Amino acid sequence: MARNLTTQNEIREYVDTVTIAARHHAPNVENIIPELETAVLNRLNLSVDKIKVYERNGNLARTCWITFASKRYAFSYSYATDEIELKQDSLQGVLIATFSNSSNVQSIKTLIQSL
Repeated sequence: MARNLTTQNEIREYVDTVTIAARHHAPNVENIIPELETAVLNRLNLSVDKIKVYERNGNLARTCWITFASKRYAFSYSYATDEIELKQDSLQGVLIATFSNSSNVQSIKTLIQSL
């Protein structure tokens, strides 16, 4: 089941939770998560765009879907590559980009703005 995040505060709390989890389980992406958050928040218009996060047994998981201008994207962590994946439409969608601590911040900003 997915839960809508409807305020910037809810989004920040979610990202803080994901970052803490990454510190222990995915250190290869821990430092890029805040950069992704900033890029997404700069692109996001909460009056029309949506952020949904996967919720299981009342706990938020580390998968989220973002809809920009009626186009849906999925962010999730890949244990196989130790990177965050951005896919078109769903978790099974076309891979658009991957992110890790070595990702270029300006490239991330440019990509998110282009979505």
